[in-house]
Amino acid sequence: MARPYIPKALREKIAATAGHRCGYCLTPQAYTAMPMHVEHIIPQAAGGPSTEENLWLACPLCNGHKGTQTHGTDPESGEQIPLFNPRRQDWHEHFR
Repeated sequence: MARPYIPKALREKIAATAGHRCGYCLTPQAYTAMPMHVEHIIPQAAGGPSTEENLWLACPLCNGHKGTQTHGTDPESGEQIPLFNPRRQDWHEHFR
């Protein structure tokens, strides 16, 4: 699947809104050895659009690990649960 074109102004807005940090591990851009990715929260492969509401900043490690996943297995219950959404959920509350 071809990467969608995301305009520079939108990329910059997403980076600023994210505080120039990965939405998943909170690593600042200044500490990564590679540029951050503007990633699809709901992957394109799962029907996610290339709109501001579905895009966020992710470090290459987190984005590579998340890939096209939208759910993970809860280790205690075995249930499939939606992955963390950095636009809609509070990191500290979700991971406490």
